[in-house]
Amino acid sequence: MKKKIIIILGLIALGLGAFLAFKIGKKYNHNKEIALQKQSLPNFQLYSQDLKIFAAKDLEENKAVCIFYYNAECEHCQYEATQINKILTAFKNTQVVMVSTNTPKETSLFAKNYGLSNVGFIWLYDKEYAFYKWFGKSVTPSVYIYNANHKLLKEYTGEVKIEAVIKYLSDGKKS
Repeated sequence: MKKKIIIILGLIALGLGAFLAFKIGKKYNHNKEIALQKQSLPNFQLYSQDLKIFAAKDLEENKAVCIFYYNAECEHCQYEATQINKILTAFKNTQVVMVSTNTPKETSLFAKNYGLSNVGFIWLYDKEYAFYKWFGKSVTPSVYIYNANHKLLKEYTGEVKIEAVIKYLSDGKKS
Protein backbone atom coordinates (compact mmCIF):
# COMPACT_ATOMS: atom_id res chain seq x y z
CA MET A 1 0.00 0.00 0.00
CA LYS A 2 2.79 2.44 0.91
CA LYS A 3 4.57 1.54 -2.32
CA LYS A 4 1.49 2.42 -4.40
CA ILE A 5 1.11 5.79 -2.65
CA ILE A 6 4.78 6.59 -3.26
CA ILE A 7 4.45 5.62 -6.93
CA ILE A 8 1.26 7.70 -7.33
CA LEU A 9 2.86 10.72 -5.62
CA GLY A 10 5.94 10.29 -7.81
CA LEU A 11 3.81 10.22 -10.96
CA ILE A 12 1.90 13.29 -9.81
CA ALA A 13 5.17 15.13 -9.11
CA LEU A 14 6.56 14.06 -12.49
CA GLY A 15 3.38 15.20 -14.26
CA LEU A 16 3.40 18.52 -12.41
CA GLY A 17 7.08 19.01 -13.27
CA ALA A 18 6.43 18.29 -16.95
CA PHE A 19 3.45 20.68 -16.96
CA LEU A 20 5.51 23.47 -15.36
CA ALA A 21 8.38 22.90 -17.80
CA PHE A 22 5.92 23.14 -20.70
CA LYS A 23 4.42 26.40 -19.37
CA ILE A 24 7.85 27.93 -18.76
CA GLY A 25 8.98 26.97 -22.27
CA LYS A 26 5.81 28.41 -23.78
CA LYS A 27 6.28 31.71 -21.89
CA TYR A 28 9.95 31.87 -22.90
CA ASN A 29 9.05 31.38 -26.58
CA HIS A 30 6.31 34.04 -26.35
CA ASN A 31 8.72 36.56 -24.79
CA LYS A 32 11.31 35.76 -27.47
CA GLU A 33 8.67 36.28 -30.17
CA ILE A 34 7.63 39.67 -28.73
CA ALA A 35 11.29 40.75 -28.47
CA LEU A 36 11.79 39.96 -32.16
CA GLN A 37 8.48 41.55 -33.13
CA LYS A 38 9.30 44.92 -31.59
CA GLN A 39 12.70 45.16 -33.29
CA SER A 40 10.75 46.86 -36.07
CA LEU A 41 7.90 49.17 -35.14
CA PRO A 42 5.00 46.76 -34.51
CA ASN A 43 1.79 47.24 -36.46
CA PHE A 44 -0.16 48.30 -33.39
CA GLN A 45 -3.74 49.53 -33.31
CA LEU A 46 -4.89 51.76 -30.47
CA TYR A 47 -7.35 54.64 -30.19
CA SER A 48 -6.93 58.37 -30.71
CA GLN A 49 -8.39 60.72 -28.13
CA ASP A 50 -11.61 60.95 -30.16
CA LEU A 51 -11.83 57.12 -30.01
CA LYS A 52 -10.96 56.51 -33.66
CA ILE A 53 -8.58 53.69 -34.49
CA PHE A 54 -4.98 54.80 -34.87
CA ALA A 55 -2.50 52.29 -36.27
CA ALA A 56 1.26 52.30 -36.70
CA LYS A 57 0.69 52.76 -40.43
CA ASP A 58 -0.76 56.20 -39.61
CA LEU A 59 2.67 57.40 -38.48
CA GLU A 60 4.92 59.25 -40.91
CA GLU A 61 7.43 57.13 -42.77
CA ASN A 62 11.12 58.02 -42.65
CA LYS A 63 10.73 59.84 -39.35
CA ALA A 64 11.92 58.70 -35.93
CA VAL A 65 9.31 57.55 -33.42
CA CYS A 66 9.52 57.77 -29.64
CA ILE A 67 6.78 55.93 -27.75
CA PHE A 68 6.16 56.76 -24.11
CA TYR A 69 3.93 54.29 -22.26
CA TYR A 70 2.70 56.13 -19.18
CA ASN A 71 -0.02 56.42 -16.56
CA ALA A 72 -1.25 59.86 -15.53
CA GLU A 73 -1.25 58.89 -11.84
CA CYS A 74 2.30 57.50 -11.88
CA GLU A 75 4.75 59.87 -10.18
CA HIS A 76 7.63 58.59 -12.34
CA CYS A 77 5.56 59.33 -15.46
CA GLN A 78 4.77 62.77 -14.11
CA TYR A 79 8.48 63.40 -13.55
CA GLU A 80 9.28 62.33 -17.12
CA ALA A 81 6.52 64.60 -18.46
CA THR A 82 8.03 67.52 -16.54
CA GLN A 83 11.45 66.74 -18.01
CA ILE A 84 10.07 66.38 -21.56
CA ASN A 85 8.42 69.78 -21.25
CA LYS A 86 11.77 71.38 -20.38
CA ILE A 87 13.40 70.24 -23.63
CA LEU A 88 10.59 70.01 -26.17
CA THR A 89 12.83 71.24 -28.99
CA ALA A 90 14.85 68.02 -28.76
CA PHE A 91 11.76 66.17 -30.06
CA LYS A 92 11.07 68.46 -33.02
CA ASN A 93 12.20 65.90 -35.64
CA THR A 94 10.58 62.96 -33.88
CA GLN A 95 7.04 61.63 -33.76
CA VAL A 96 6.29 61.41 -30.07
CA VAL A 97 3.54 58.93 -29.27
CA MET A 98 2.12 58.99 -25.76
CA VAL A 99 0.23 55.78 -24.94
CA SER A 100 -1.85 55.19 -21.82
CA THR A 101 -4.80 53.27 -20.46
CA ASN A 102 -6.06 56.57 -19.04
CA THR A 103 -9.32 57.85 -20.47
CA PRO A 104 -9.20 60.75 -22.95
CA LYS A 105 -10.44 63.08 -20.20
CA GLU A 106 -7.62 62.00 -17.85
CA THR A 107 -5.11 62.25 -20.69
CA SER A 108 -6.25 65.75 -21.59
CA LEU A 109 -5.82 66.87 -18.00
CA PHE A 110 -2.38 65.22 -17.80
CA ALA A 111 -1.24 66.88 -21.05
CA LYS A 112 -2.51 70.26 -19.86
CA ASN A 113 -0.92 69.97 -16.39
CA TYR A 114 2.50 69.19 -17.86
CA GLY A 115 2.39 71.66 -20.75
CA LEU A 116 2.24 68.96 -23.41
CA SER A 117 -1.22 69.52 -24.87
CA ASN A 118 -0.37 71.65 -27.91
CA VAL A 119 3.10 70.45 -28.83
CA GLY A 120 2.26 68.06 -31.68
CA PHE A 121 2.46 64.81 -29.71
CA ILE A 122 0.21 61.91 -30.66
CA TRP A 123 -1.91 60.85 -27.67
CA LEU A 124 -3.25 57.29 -27.83
CA TYR A 125 -5.69 55.48 -25.61
CA ASP A 126 -5.03 51.83 -24.84
CA LYS A 127 -8.72 51.27 -24.27
CA GLU A 128 -8.54 47.47 -24.53
CA TYR A 129 -5.27 47.05 -22.60
CA ALA A 130 -3.67 45.64 -25.75
CA PHE A 131 -0.29 47.41 -25.69
CA TYR A 132 1.39 44.23 -24.40
CA LYS A 133 0.43 42.36 -27.60
CA TRP A 134 2.94 44.43 -29.56
CA PHE A 135 5.48 45.52 -26.96
CA GLY A 136 5.28 42.78 -24.34
CA LYS A 137 4.64 43.28 -20.67
CA SER A 138 5.43 46.92 -20.02
CA VAL A 139 5.63 48.92 -16.82
CA THR A 140 4.86 52.60 -16.61
CA PRO A 141 6.81 54.46 -17.63
CA SER A 142 8.40 52.66 -20.58
CA VAL A 143 10.04 54.24 -23.61
CA TYR A 144 10.62 52.73 -27.07
CA ILE A 145 12.83 54.66 -29.48
CA TYR A 146 12.72 53.86 -33.20
CA ASN A 147 14.91 55.41 -35.87
CA ALA A 148 13.65 56.88 -39.16
CA ASN A 149 13.53 53.36 -40.63
CA HIS A 150 11.33 52.36 -37.68
CA LYS A 151 13.95 49.99 -36.26
CA LEU A 152 14.27 49.78 -32.48
CA LEU A 153 17.24 51.74 -31.17
CA LYS A 154 16.61 51.59 -27.45
CA GLU A 155 14.02 50.47 -24.93
CA TYR A 156 13.74 51.71 -21.37
CA THR A 157 11.52 50.23 -18.69
CA GLY A 158 10.95 52.34 -15.62
CA GLU A 159 11.87 55.96 -15.07
CA VAL A 160 14.64 57.26 -17.32
CA LYS A 161 16.33 60.62 -17.62
CA ILE A 162 15.11 62.37 -20.75
CA GLU A 163 18.71 63.17 -21.68
CA ALA A 164 19.25 59.40 -22.14
CA VAL A 165 16.26 59.24 -24.48
CA ILE A 166 17.47 62.23 -26.49
CA LYS A 167 20.90 60.65 -26.88
CA TYR A 168 19.27 57.90 -28.96
CA LEU A 169 16.98 60.16 -30.92
CA SER A 170 19.66 62.07 -32.76
CA ASP A 171 16.93 62.93 -35.26
CA GLY A 172 16.37 59.19 -35.66
CA LYS A 173 19.51 58.76 -37.77
CA LYS A 174 21.45 56.51 -35.40
CA SER A 175 21.33 52.89 -36.42
